[in-house]
Amino acid sequence: MAQLKSNTRMSRSDRRGASQGGFSLIEVTLAFTILGVGLLALAGAQLSALQGNQSGRHLSQGALVAQNQLEQLVSSSWTTLVPITWTTPITISTTIDDGQGGATEQDYQASWLIQDVIIGETRSIDIRITWTESSGRARSVAASTLRFNRENL
Repeated sequence: MAQLKSNTRMSRSDRRGASQGGFSLIEVTLAFTILGVGLLALAGAQLSALQGNQSGRHLSQGALVAQNQLEQLVSSSWTTLVPITWTTPITISTTIDDGQGGATEQDYQASWLIQDVIIGETRSIDIRITWTESSGRARSVAASTLRFNRENL
């Protein structure tokens, strides 16, 4: 019986040694393949985020251009702010931070429409800003306000 117990112990140690063999070449290759696919997906997401940031900067700058144009028109005298259909677009060039320590120049096209709401008392002013991004995508932003005839009060 003593001999039987020692054989049992030996077979357990043999099994332990066989289970500590390590990874096979197929397992390592598969792990690196999964890691590579994950890193490529992460790089693609990073590129998409950078493009989204640039598009957001242009949109913010376009809204700022619209607000500035609107303020200029609202501050005009009532007599110079005559009702007109959409004006021929004017080009407004601005410099935008590219997010990488540099700057890019962007041209915005601004046009506006002025209409009487209540003749002699109130006029609506609509501004439309359009631009083309470096990717070729056309974008636009609009702003509107009402101008009261403060000079006739």
